[in-house]
Order: sequence, then C-alpha cells, then structure tokens
Amino acid sequence: MTFGKSSGSWSLRLPAAFLIWLFLSGSATMFAAQTSPPSEHGEGSTGWTVEQLLESLAKNRQAEVRFEETAFSDLLTQPLKTQGILRFTPPAGLEKHITSPHDERYLVEGDTLLFESKTKGTNRTLSLHDYPALRGFIEAFRSTLANDVITLRRWYRVTLQGEPQRWVLVLRPLENDVRALVESIRFSGERERVSRIEIRAPDGDRSVMVIATGAL
Repeated sequence: MTFGKSSGSWSLRLPAAFLIWLFLSGSATMFAAQTSPPSEHGEGSTGWTVEQLLESLAKNRQAEVRFEETAFSDLLTQPLKTQGILRFTPPAGLEKHITSPHDERYLVEGDTLLFESKTKGTNRTLSLHDYPALRGFIEAFRSTLANDVITLRRWYRVTLQGEPQRWVLVLRPLENDVRALVESIRFSGERERVSRIEIRAPDGDRSVMVIATGAL
C-alpha cells in the first residue's frame, strides 16, 4: 500500500481512522444495495419509521461480526483496505479490531476511547468530553445499534429511504463540529440486517464497509 502523503496526515484528516468506521464490512452477498439505489422518500411514507427500523436492528444484531473496509482519499494513491472484527456491547461499548494488514484496536467504553496498536507498540486513551466532534461521530453508530432514537436525533438529521426489504438510513450531522468531519453516514441493509455503511467526508473522502456475516 502506498500513500500520496504520510499515513500521519491521513489519520489527522480522518481521526475516525477507527471510526472509519466502527461498523462496515464486506462480502459479495452484501453488495446487493449497490445495484440500484432505493427510491428516496422521507420516513413514514409507507407507515414504516426510523423507530421501527432501529428496534428491529437491535433485536436481531449479533455481538460480533467480521468486516472488510475500503477507504478512498486523495491522500492515497490507491484505496486502503482493512479487515477485522467489530463488537458492540450494549448500551455504550464499541470495539473495532483491525487484524489485517496491521493489528490495531479501537475501544469505546462510555465516554472513553482507547487506541492500541500492537504493530507500532503504542496505546492512547482519550476522553470524548474533550473531543465533541468525535463524540458526535461515535453516537451515529452507538445510538443506531442501541436503539436510542432520541440521542441519534440529537446529533443527526435522520432520513429513512426505501422499503423494509431494502432500505437506506441516512444521517446528516446537525452540529458544526461534526459537519466539519462528516458530511453523511449511510447505513444500507435488507430487513433487520445492516449490510453496508458508507461514510462521506466534506472534502470528498469516503469509507465503505460491508458486514461479512450476520447483522449488527
């Protein structure tokens, strides 16, 4: 893997290197949502709501899934691919463990974020109180997975597109600090299963992950 700029610049540009993203991964069966996007309309047009979707996801999610993630950036000469394991411990515990091509772990417990790199032999702990943009970014995943609609709407304008059989949940940040980091987050899936997540940055960078097996 080669970079147009240093990997340090990449991590500064998207401090979500972890959050790029806690919950996205891929296998061939998960790209069904890419063939033709669902028609766009607001929630409630078919009597189906964001609340119903999140409740269904919470009831059927798995505690652990495997992922493959691809990040696209003008800082890179080619897309950056990683693989690993994603874990969610309700109501506030998230973990992203990258296993290839390097070994890194990002763990959120309550208001604390732990970063650990076995490859580099380093670790760091951050308080989310000190990083409101990062806090808001994490809540996109934590609130969605925990069926916490109130917190999700506190941070994001939420739009539900498609039908229960094939849907897209679009999150657009309300806070300026978060908007500086993220333009939109799109959860795609079929029925009670998240199959793909795309995160777009304001500068055009994006990350795509697809869940390898099971549902979050």
